[in-house]
This record gives sequence, C-alpha cells and structure tokens, in this order.
Amino acid sequence: MVRKSFLFFQIQFLLFFGFQNCISDTKKNLESLKACKFDLVDVRVDLKPNPNFPLIPLLDLYPQISVMNPNPTKVSLYQFDLDLELITTQGKEYIGKLQNQSPVEVEPNSETTVVLKLVPEQKTSILPKLLVLAKKLNEAAQRGEDAEFEIYGTVLVDSMFGKIPLPVREVSRIKLKR
Repeated sequence: MVRKSFLFFQIQFLLFFGFQNCISDTKKNLESLKACKFDLVDVRVDLKPNPNFPLIPLLDLYPQISVMNPNPTKVSLYQFDLDLELITTQGKEYIGKLQNQSPVEVEPNSETTVVLKLVPEQKTSILPKLLVLAKKLNEAAQRGEDAEFEIYGTVLVDSMFGKIPLPVREVSRIKLKR
C-alpha cells in the first residue's frame, strides 16, 4: 500500500513538473514574441468559384508578414485561428479570420516571412468592403502611420501534452509599406 502511494506521488510530481516546465517555456516564448517586429510585406489574392453567385467569386487572401526576431533565442509562431478587426478613428471594422495553418520557428536575430491565410467575412459582397479597407490602409501608409488591429481567438500551443488551446485577445500594430 505504501509503495502504491509513493508511486502515485511520483507520477503526480512528474506531471506537475512537466506542466510547470511547459507553462514556463510558453510564457518565455510569448514574452519573446512581444519583442519581435511584424511588417506587412504583401498580400496575395486567390479567387474561387462562388456556389451562390457564380458571377461574383469568393476571395482568399494570403498576407505575407515579415517577422524580425531580435531575441537571443528562437521564437515559435503557433498555429492559430483568430478573428481580426481593423481599429480606426470611427471604431472597429471586422475583417475576417486570420489563420496560421502550421507553426513556424524564427531563429535568433533573424527575419522570416510568414504567409498567413485571411478568410474575409463574405456574408455580403466583399469587394466594396475590401476596396474601402485597402483605401484606408493605403492612406495610412502614405501618412507614415501603422495599422492597428484587434486580434482575438485561440492559439494552439505545442506542449508535451499535445496541442493546448490558449485564448488570445490583444491589439497589435503592423507597420505598413509605402
């Protein structure tokens, strides 16, 4: 009986230590990510057939983000599925879902380009909304301003226990290229 109790205690200790180590590594990575610099480099547009309105295609957008890691350690960009809103002086404007299909590691003191997938809200015609959004971003870039976005949803963090969903809600600034 004492042996089973001791074995149970050892298993609990290992699980607790492993969980603490996982949380510590994740916390360090998230702090390192805050020091990284993110720039919007380009946006690729793919058209696909619209089953509801064949004359108006659906759009998939693939923003290319440059990630500069100034940290002495590598950082991981986790897999995520996040909602994205543009913050303007008139308020927030919902854009759609921003997805990273596979995790990416950025080496220390280096720069990597990451291609994300943006699934725009397409309940109504997306073209006028995209044109207004592009106009706002272009005007902000010409003024030398950054774009401000609110990002919220779930990030899947890799751990020794598998992928753990972590809720995220934050405001990010992205430097726009002229």
